[in-house]
Amino acid sequence: MNSLSKLNTAVLTALILLAAAWWGRSALSDSDTLGEVEIHQIPGTRKTGKPAKAVLQSSGSLKLSVTEAGRPVFCRVNVVGVDGNYYEPVDNPLAPWSLSRLGNRQGKGPFRYYGWFFYCDGQCEVVVPAGATRIEVWKGFEYRPVVVKTEVAVGQPTAVDVPLKRTVDLAAEGWYSGDTHIHLDRRSEEEDQRALDLLAAEDIRFGHILCMNDTRTYRPVMDQQIWHQLNGIGKESVRRRGAYQISSGQEYRCGTFGHICLIGGSRLVDADGLKTDPNNWPPFGMVADELHGLGGFAFHAHGGYSKEIYIDFAQRATNGVELLQFAEYRGISLEGWYHILNAGYHFPAVGASDYPYCRALGDCRTYVHLSAAPTFENWNAAAAAGRSFFTTGPLLQVTVNDKRPGDTLALPDGEQELSVRVRMQSLLSPVDEIQIIVGGEIISRKQLEEAQRTDPVDWTDTLKVQDSTWVAVRAFSKSASSRDDSEAHTNPVYVSLGQRPVRNEASILWLLDKVEERIAFQRSREFPQREQVLNYFQASDDALRKLLKSTD
Repeated sequence: MNSLSKLNTAVLTALILLAAAWWGRSALSDSDTLGEVEIHQIPGTRKTGKPAKAVLQSSGSLKLSVTEAGRPVFCRVNVVGVDGNYYEPVDNPLAPWSLSRLGNRQGKGPFRYYGWFFYCDGQCEVVVPAGATRIEVWKGFEYRPVVVKTEVAVGQPTAVDVPLKRTVDLAAEGWYSGDTHIHLDRRSEEEDQRALDLLAAEDIRFGHILCMNDTRTYRPVMDQQIWHQLNGIGKESVRRRGAYQISSGQEYRCGTFGHICLIGGSRLVDADGLKTDPNNWPPFGMVADELHGLGGFAFHAHGGYSKEIYIDFAQRATNGVELLQFAEYRGISLEGWYHILNAGYHFPAVGASDYPYCRALGDCRTYVHLSAAPTFENWNAAAAAGRSFFTTGPLLQVTVNDKRPGDTLALPDGEQELSVRVRMQSLLSPVDEIQIIVGGEIISRKQLEEAQRTDPVDWTDTLKVQDSTWVAVRAFSKSASSRDDSEAHTNPVYVSLGQRPVRNEASILWLLDKVEERIAFQRSREFPQREQVLNYFQASDDALRKLLKSTD
């Protein structure tokens, strides 16, 4: 790689990092400002503080220790002074990832209280104004947040110990959290340890750390990527510390087809080699085919941006879709995903944060159920099989006649009764409603009130079906200003009656319209591989029309 190319890549990386930081500082409309108030306003108060530094003459020091079973643990912390502002440790290796420096993408959910947090290893010293001081501690979705108040005297150290205890242990029941879309540099052992620190602080068991290309060009070499992964790709790159693991992959990006997350492969994909123009050739389905040969799985990022995803699913070329992000269902949205499922495709969804281009690390994540050892190979395969739920916080365990998401429930022909059991708890933000969804329709709903909104809920309902279908469950609520906050959705349990496939004519016709829109778009462009791309896209149209005939 020549020095000019290296310079261009370095400049682009710097600009992207600057943009990520700027999202937390740019001007907002009045409506957006109200949403940002929810992020930084202490619940139950009118205080909307800012990051600040204490004046030494009128301050004291807070010596904080956050422990679990007597040992310091990585966590996320707010220290709020008597003035309502937020204070950080002077010396903190994790300071670059505090909310005032990275993440905090304005206008994006989840819209809930975050304050102006910092990460720490469980022990830190913070200089704060003398007076009443509030300490808030979080650690992922399975710990109930803890709030401690203390008085800090001028010129005096004040020691505070905050014990944490896991409230819900989903790993004990075979459920393991993961984020399939994180951007961090992995150029050294030190950076690997920082990544593991951050995963531990947010209690993310499996972290996929992705490089990415400029959307205008692609070269299958790491020094042409943004967010360098220099410790290998896939299995070679796995590092583990205690319960937390990281592995490197890539986000392959372009403007015409969308973005796609490639995880688990043994190296960067070649695509079309050094002559690759990602906006023209090859299409994502062919990139995914190469990845599958490397042992990996391909998930359309950002809900597929409603682009080539409509082509690839029809040929079963890709493994699924990153649907829940920013606490919203992006791209194809729930509507498009439900239509794909109604056409008879097993096309799993995941939730992922896209850190740091989001509100906070792991604010959307996926819980996968494993019956084998908790390794990346097993986690990735289970995610691609849909053995999961995805969430911004609500912990959602569902069975249908004792079958979990991703399973097929085979029953005889004729009307059948299904027993749907839902266990849910949301420790970070309340849930207002749980819905049972059958074939894309809400069949049953449970409204939650008062303590039910955050305490454990165990709800069983029965329903009858007369044809093959799928069953999933959603739990959600809006924020105080009616913005996206609590969201969780399971992948389907597939119900097969008499071995008949799921075939919904209206959904297939809806999907055909989307495919034809994508074909028309490619036909309107002039580029060297136009006919090859059109042939590939036409194969999806043909596949759906064949399905449509089977509904006659």
